[in-house]
Amino acid sequence: MKVTIPEITDRELAELLKSSGMTNDEIKSFLKRCENSNCCAEKVRILRRTRKALLDNIHEKQAVLDKLDNLIWFTEHERSSV
Repeated sequence: MKVTIPEITDRELAELLKSSGMTNDEIKSFLKRCENSNCCAEKVRILRRTRKALLDNIHEKQAVLDKLDNLIWFTEHERSSV
């Protein structure tokens, strides 16, 4: 099977997709679609959906970090004002 990016192997592509949060079944389905060179729009749709989910997760984690930072700041300043 040929991948659209010549520098990346099928295995590297599968690893990237897995690390982005895709399940094994989703990865298999995606790689099967890659065998068909006429499915570019569908592949892009899948990749964009996966990217959006990953970015949403990053934003959720960032919100938790922000709250922890605030808690740390208030805890430190509460102690120093007593």
